[in-house]
Amino acid sequence: MAEKIQYNGLDVMKVIMAVLVAARHMIQIFYPAESKWRLVVGTWLSNLAVPVFFITAGFFLFRKIDRNKKEEGRCALFQYGIRIFKVYLLWSVIYLPIDYINWINGQDRDVRRFVINYIHCFFFSSTTVQLWYLPALLVACVFVGIFYQRCVKTWKLLVVGGMLFGIGCICDNWYFNQQLPMKLQQVLNIYFKYFLTVRNGVFYGFFFVALGLWFAKTKVKIPFFGAMAGAFFCILLMLLEVRHCSNTNMVFTSAPAAFFLFSALSKVQWKNRKLYPRLRAVSEWIYLSHVYFFHFYGWAARWNPLPATKKGIAISILGPMLLFAWCMACLSEKRSFGWLKKLI
Repeated sequence: MAEKIQYNGLDVMKVIMAVLVAARHMIQIFYPAESKWRLVVGTWLSNLAVPVFFITAGFFLFRKIDRNKKEEGRCALFQYGIRIFKVYLLWSVIYLPIDYINWINGQDRDVRRFVINYIHCFFFSSTTVQLWYLPALLVACVFVGIFYQRCVKTWKLLVVGGMLFGIGCICDNWYFNQQLPMKLQQVLNIYFKYFLTVRNGVFYGFFFVALGLWFAKTKVKIPFFGAMAGAFFCILLMLLEVRHCSNTNMVFTSAPAAFFLFSALSKVQWKNRKLYPRLRAVSEWIYLSHVYFFHFYGWAARWNPLPATKKGIAISILGPMLLFAWCMACLSEKRSFGWLKKLI
């Protein structure tokens, strides 16, 4: 097994990305359509987050797996899959009150249709905006892990994954998919009817988890400043792409941007401190819990002394969210609250 190394730069990056995801969803709900933040955060910078999360997860998973030790590799992959599924199941239960509130406030209160729709969403996208990432991660890691243990070369996984990601980007964005031949559009409509989204482990996660595998096994090193320059350039390209093509979920240029950003920050070797593992936990609490704070803001609006401006909304939502995540991370370090670690 590889020597345990603390990747402190990645811990800091994960917190930033988790906050971007929370801010993205907040902006989509509460900010006016003309707000510049819808572009800057909602469709530009926040689209770095999920690719970075996939790469990071793949990197740490495959540092533990050696294809020459097949039995150990299968056990590690199985245990990781079970852990991700348990977290997904737990948070799906935690969000059931929100699902119930959305149902009773909706126009269609048919119980049978609600149950069928919930089961459908549970397996293919989730009813909560951010939880889709967990089943996508599970599927991507299982597929990449199986192919890796069957000695499929990493470059082949990257090629196949890159093709799937390209297809996903085209299918996810009206700018591209409306230019497809009518027969392909009809096929796409049938796909979405049953599978709901291309933001899943096949069309989204597979490529980036395979990139995490590549980082875990390769000896190729990109200099820090070269990687940062590449990340900065590709992030600017992301801005051009989302402005021209109106991407909101899957962005072509997020792939090289996430590649260079991960490459750079995985080389950051700050002095090990207790802060960094705590930040890792904070990022996970932020990502998993942030939707509840949108509802808390709505429920407590009449008592909120802050005005319902963009700044007031951001402080009212992101402030308590960050405080909650920090407290949960600190509490989970205590023996009597160690069970909290099972929620992330």
